[in-house]
Amino acid sequence: MVDREAFIAMLTERYPAVAADIDECARGLLHLEMGMLARAAQSAISDEDTASVKKHFRFIGEVYRRATPEMKNAVHVSYLERLSFDGKHGKRIKAREMLSPELRAGLSGLEAYNAELLGRREGTSIQPPSKPARRGKRKR
Repeated sequence: MVDREAFIAMLTERYPAVAADIDECARGLLHLEMGMLARAAQSAISDEDTASVKKHFRFIGEVYRRATPEMKNAVHVSYLERLSFDGKHGKRIKAREMLSPELRAGLSGLEAYNAELLGRREGTSIQPPSKPARRGKRKR
């Protein structure tokens, strides 16, 4: 199983520059560490570097297949959600299609969940707090 420690070891081996960029404040915090990898993947998407994007997605797919539940959550929340699949660069290189079927299913699940949350918010009429009663104008 890939837990945080195994992930960091794999990250250090495969992407040493990304691992080296994890500063003291983020070190030991899985979601921040995963976010650093997401930033590198997004950079590859923005550069339309399909070879690098494919390598990133193969790596995260390898992590995901053997991940603990905590790691899978980090992949969903701090990796997949942070990538711009529907931006101009992501669309142009078809980044979504480069994901493994497992990761694509995870992304679709996240998008459906977020759409449901957003739909609830949009469909719910939130009443503003009542205004205090106005006092009549004073005559001088």
